[in-house]
Amino acid sequence: MSVTALTNFACRQGDLAPEGVIGPSAKEGIKAHQRYQKNLLDECGEDVVLEVESTLACNCIISGRQIRLSGRVDWVNRATDQLGEIKTTLVPSEHVPESQKALQWAQLYLYGYIYHQHNLTDNADNADNADDSTIELKLVHINLTDGKNNVETRLVSTSELVSHALTALRAYIQWIVMVEHCRDRMVKSAGSLSFPFDQFRDGQRDMAAAVFRACRDAEYLMCEAPTGIGKTISALYPGIKSLAERSIDQIAYLTAKVAGRLSAMRALTQLQEQGLAINAIEIRAKQSSCFCANGQCQRDEQGRCPMTLGFYDRLPAARDELIQIGVISNDDFEHLAWNYQLCPFELTQQLLPWMHVIIADYNYVFDPLVRLAHFSVDNKQTALLVDESHNLLDRSRHMYSAELSSAQCQDMADACWQSHPLIASHLTRLISDLHKLADYSAEGERVQEGLDSLLPNQVSTIVSMLFEQLNKSNVLSSEAAVTLFRALCRFMVIADLYGDHHRSIIKSVGKGQHIDVKVHLVCLDASSALTAQYRSYRSVVLFSATMRPGVFYRDTLGLPAETKRIQLNSPFDSDSAYQAIVSWIDTRYHHRQASLPALIDLIKSTTSHKLGNYLVFFPSYAYLEQAHKLFSDRYAEIETWLQGRNQSKSEQRALLSHLQKPGHRLGFAIQGGVFGEGIDYVGDLLIGVIIVGTGLPGIDTRTELIAEHYQGMGHDGFDFAYRFPGFTRVLQTVGRLIRDEEDEGIVLLVDTRFRQSVYRQLYPPHWKLRWPEGTATLNDEIAEFWSKR
Repeated sequence: MSVTALTNFACRQGDLAPEGVIGPSAKEGIKAHQRYQKNLLDECGEDVVLEVESTLACNCIISGRQIRLSGRVDWVNRATDQLGEIKTTLVPSEHVPESQKALQWAQLYLYGYIYHQHNLTDNADNADNADDSTIELKLVHINLTDGKNNVETRLVSTSELVSHALTALRAYIQWIVMVEHCRDRMVKSAGSLSFPFDQFRDGQRDMAAAVFRACRDAEYLMCEAPTGIGKTISALYPGIKSLAERSIDQIAYLTAKVAGRLSAMRALTQLQEQGLAINAIEIRAKQSSCFCANGQCQRDEQGRCPMTLGFYDRLPAARDELIQIGVISNDDFEHLAWNYQLCPFELTQQLLPWMHVIIADYNYVFDPLVRLAHFSVDNKQTALLVDESHNLLDRSRHMYSAELSSAQCQDMADACWQSHPLIASHLTRLISDLHKLADYSAEGERVQEGLDSLLPNQVSTIVSMLFEQLNKSNVLSSEAAVTLFRALCRFMVIADLYGDHHRSIIKSVGKGQHIDVKVHLVCLDASSALTAQYRSYRSVVLFSATMRPGVFYRDTLGLPAETKRIQLNSPFDSDSAYQAIVSWIDTRYHHRQASLPALIDLIKSTTSHKLGNYLVFFPSYAYLEQAHKLFSDRYAEIETWLQGRNQSKSEQRALLSHLQKPGHRLGFAIQGGVFGEGIDYVGDLLIGVIIVGTGLPGIDTRTELIAEHYQGMGHDGFDFAYRFPGFTRVLQTVGRLIRDEEDEGIVLLVDTRFRQSVYRQLYPPHWKLRWPEGTATLNDEIAEFWSKR
């Protein structure tokens, strides 16, 4: 095992380090290491052999287990028995948390132990060898903000090094024995595990088999599985069988929404009730799990959370208890975290390497700022299962984008002029440079391909200054300050990653002294970043009800050309839904006003054949509100509701709850919104869906740049930026209607463009589409459909 892994597991003590960005970017850190090492080599002269980036390793036997411990130390001077480690920061050495320094020293002690053991060539396999010698250890902190170095030196006896290493190794071995026992139980129970339902649905066995092969053979797989197949269990069950076969050691199951994570946890709980002995955990968002955020605890006068103080001292006992639970429910986890007084989010991270299944949001694997340490290393024995993966396209672009507002910076500068004048001064300089980018112009926006290096450097300086003061000042502990700090951190990181797939949009709002300049670093295509992450995993499976056309999703989501692809048919009877194209109403932007009378008549006649809940989806709020007003004025006796522009989650839940009451009502909602994706309208909750328009995204600078980018790559820019993402919205919305074998209803796609050949090629093969020539034919066919139900 590596020194880093052993140190992180067995040598941590004391408090959690405070939140924030202490270290610089990897690029800056490497450069600083190289400069310091070069200076050391120059100082030593030609007579002294100084090894830099030296790999050290030794064999030792602990409790009957042979361990090869290895690592790479920054420098070794064998002539003087001196070892050194370099750590780069953005803050002075005295501001590096003591717990972090202690961990760095622990790592250096282990290097010293390996160095000593390696020199004992006569008895290299005994872990507790020691003599009366000493080794000189040096820990160097380089503050990149001011360029100052701080060097601490310790002369440590070999007996102390051996004692330190043995304590760590024995703690690790004791834990590994427990983990191996859990894995043996999992393998045995998973091997005999039966599918949790009486039989496979149509398509379900094919999906499960494909996922199993991908895990076994280390393949990439795209799977289009229509609503009703049961994608969650069809991915998890074969994944667990692969764990039993030891093809993989871990499953990372990613979803875009909370509902997806709940579904996965329910599936695992069901399998556990059938006898599966498995360790699984869900990563909840930090804000929702934090005891301080929900009022259960309070920070002290220094702004420290009590759940972080002494965290590593209480961790081992909590970890031992949690590993025995199996599928760890949120309630059980929160209860145990509270009992041990441990930060829930940080406790979750400590468990990730030892879980068989991890349920998480996309961010924790793909976002360069939010990505967890567990997902930042080699995961070659982990299968990555990505649910509702059509969502990953836009989500990944946002992960690699950032925005900075001069008005936001100005508000903070004004707030901290008296208490922190130096920070305010730097913010003012940054504001000035932001305004220069806009040339002090009036309202408008412009695009540039590159990024001035001066801006990220200024942002980096302010980040380090703010980090020093976080939780030390009321002004800089406010919600506004934390929000700005996060925005600056994201801007700094994305600026470092800025490349050919980025553009800068500079937008000016307002005039004169009150102008707000927003610099948006826009990622047009995150496929290369996704590809880099995929390579860390043994196999990658992306699945969704809507992944068409396949080449579009394969390329935009960064999958290799050899990716295998399967398309499954719906398991439901195609006669359970009436699906028709209404091609005589033109809903394009310039025709929307004229379309309203015919559209209102269509909605009224379509929903009059059978009483129940119907949803009508529109491409914009303006169109939705106009249609709703006209319909309500004309048919006041019919109950309607509409999705508001700024509707709260509680209001959305209330509307969904209202659908469970008997009655006849029409909902007016937005395509791609909360009511059009991720909700199961089972049974009579929904009996009809009318989709107005082709779902094209609105025309704006960002989307036009995306189209231009893909056009330049040889694709059809309009298809890649507008048509295909828009049709995905349509497919997702249609999928709300038929959720199980008992569901039935009608689907209308309203737009002249739906007759075009490009759309005809996109319709799923299991759809039984009708093409009525007018309202009379449509009504006859709907009446006939309901008469047979």
